[in-house]
Amino acid sequence: MQTRRRSRPAGARALVGLLAATGLLAACTGAASPATPPVNPGASASTSAQTPAAVTPAPAAATVVTVAWGKIWDRAPASFPLPSDAEPAQPVDPVVGPSSGAFTTSLGVDEAASGIEAALTTAGWSLQPITSGEDGSRNISAVGASPGCRSLVTVRPLGSVHFVTVYYGAGCPRP
Repeated sequence: MQTRRRSRPAGARALVGLLAATGLLAACTGAASPATPPVNPGASASTSAQTPAAVTPAPAAATVVTVAWGKIWDRAPASFPLPSDAEPAQPVDPVVGPSSGAFTTSLGVDEAASGIEAALTTAGWSLQPITSGEDGSRNISAVGASPGCRSLVTVRPLGSVHFVTVYYGAGCPRP
């Protein structure tokens, strides 16, 4: 009677896995290492390497959209006053639809709204009467340096996180 050796599929799988991991590591390491710039015979040495600006596309220019409140820019300027812990809302608040910016804050509605009001005033905005919603939200209407530059900021409660929605009017400088 002939004795057969039993194959070791687990050992073979481990070897294949090790080789795959090694290949993946090599690919990742190669992708992270500096690449040799493409050779361009007509360019000088200082212009043949790509600059980060050439590799990273610039953000699209802000555009005007129309919402129930009026015409707004589809983004607020980076300098627009927001609570110190404001983060872009992920996902965006589904209740409000398009806006110039949707953020979340862990500050209470009153604390966040008071901070935004103070920052808007310091930045030269004139505040209109503040209104409150039945849901506990606060609406802050403000006018910028020119009378056509209007903004509306709504701070709306939602559990332990609150939404801050900005409508930055189309009459304001392009962000």
